[in-house]
Amino acid sequence: MADIATPEFLSELQSLYPAPAKYVDGDWFLAASIAFSSSNCPECIPYILRYALDDLDKLPDTSDEDRRLLVRKIRDGIFKSGLISGYLKVYDALVSLYEVTPEELRDTEPLRDSTRSKEEVAAAGQTYFDSTYGDTAVKVQPMLRSIYPDLEHFTTKLGYGYVYAFMGVTSAKETSFAMISALIPNDTPRQVEWHLTGAVRNGATVEEVRGVREIALKIAIKAGVPLKNEVPDI
Repeated sequence: MADIATPEFLSELQSLYPAPAKYVDGDWFLAASIAFSSSNCPECIPYILRYALDDLDKLPDTSDEDRRLLVRKIRDGIFKSGLISGYLKVYDALVSLYEVTPEELRDTEPLRDSTRSKEEVAAAGQTYFDSTYGDTAVKVQPMLRSIYPDLEHFTTKLGYGYVYAFMGVTSAKETSFAMISALIPNDTPRQVEWHLTGAVRNGATVEEVRGVREIALKIAIKAGVPLKNEVPDI
């Protein structure tokens, strides 16, 4: 399936996301990497990295820190997407990414602070959960608890607390983009609708959210993912 990640297709995907002031803030490469991972096409991710780094290197005043941030965004976005698409897909995607990442751009230590208390992690998770769901959080969280109390505990304390609430690399809106990009190939329209709106609550513009949606949808279709349901829009 690597042959679908052509320069022409990647250029088309890039054009769907609003042009940013700084290249590393143009989250098309984040959305595309996650959508390919979720569509079970990890072999396409190296092409995105090479394409994006080549673009970045053509710009004046590009620093090593810019290049490192670009790689970290892809890596952390894929990691965050694992709660939706599954960590077996994430493993394959991160292996593919690692193999083509220049050694000086690889991380050798965890970025998340492992010394934080459970209470701190849980509080951060609740804050990001509330930010994402807004005034619907008071309905969604009890619903999760009623379905299965362990599900609510895992979602808010671990999923949102340890994974999503870390903003050291990917921002609040980029974390929402990671969710949307993973949800669309998984054909889960209810959750897609929630997180399209959640991305706006987390600071994205409607135009940016629509761009991420289109990127993920085009990749899912190109990868042959069977979508039984219509993908919500915003």
